[in-house]
Amino acid sequence: MSALIADQRAITVLMRLKRLAGKIAAATLLGRIPVRVRSGPAAGAKWTLAPFSYYWRYGGYEEDVPAALRCFEHVEGLRFWDIGAHFGIHTVGVAMQVGPTGQVAAFEPDPFAYGRLAHHVSVNQLHQVKTFQLAASNNERNASLYIPDGLGMSVSHLRFNESDDMSGVREIKIETVKLDLLVERGIIYPPDIIKVDTQGHGGEALKGAAKTLAKALPIIAFSNHSAIELSTVREVCEPLGYRPMSFYGQELDWHAIDEALLIPPWSKGPLR
Repeated sequence: MSALIADQRAITVLMRLKRLAGKIAAATLLGRIPVRVRSGPAAGAKWTLAPFSYYWRYGGYEEDVPAALRCFEHVEGLRFWDIGAHFGIHTVGVAMQVGPTGQVAAFEPDPFAYGRLAHHVSVNQLHQVKTFQLAASNNERNASLYIPDGLGMSVSHLRFNESDDMSGVREIKIETVKLDLLVERGIIYPPDIIKVDTQGHGGEALKGAAKTLAKALPIIAFSNHSAIELSTVREVCEPLGYRPMSFYGQELDWHAIDEALLIPPWSKGPLR
């Protein structure tokens, strides 16, 4: 038992050192060393060395967006919303797949992450991408983004519940946007695919796009972080005929969602 505890402590120390090295690299020009994405939809794209090297080493390694793309026989010209874009691996990858006739709208409120997102879009000359340093929500307001691990980390989030005690957690002020309003103003097009990964705020983001969802019925790649988030997403999507499905086409129960595609009535799910 003591050997097992020692191994666990060693792993914890190594993980902390790895995160620290990533933060140090990100804070220097070392993190800006150019590399190429090795795999995934963004394969071949120009990227930056650190932090989060898994983006370029493994193409982001997440199956949600590739699975959403497989719901279409042809992807050229599709429109994609990346809600919670972080450094933009999905933004860049989908933009490369849909080509210049498509459109990608990427939303990222964290200023460090947004800077990397904008850089990756720029160096790859993806003129079909629009980036927004905003958090998608159900209104337009000033809000607090909580950054327990610092700027640029992937666990930053808005307040989960109004009653949560967030004292002692570092925060920055950001702005939120209601996506229906951007569509109504002609700033972005209605989407064919949406990726929602916002560390708990996905339900509010989709509530702010409810009118557009009802008309466009896009495929939604959803990552769930709490029971409240899932409940709100279901409240928005289920009345429109959406059903949850795995990335490989198996039907799921709404109560058992961790990551899933939300499939509208017109689609059979990912093509095999």
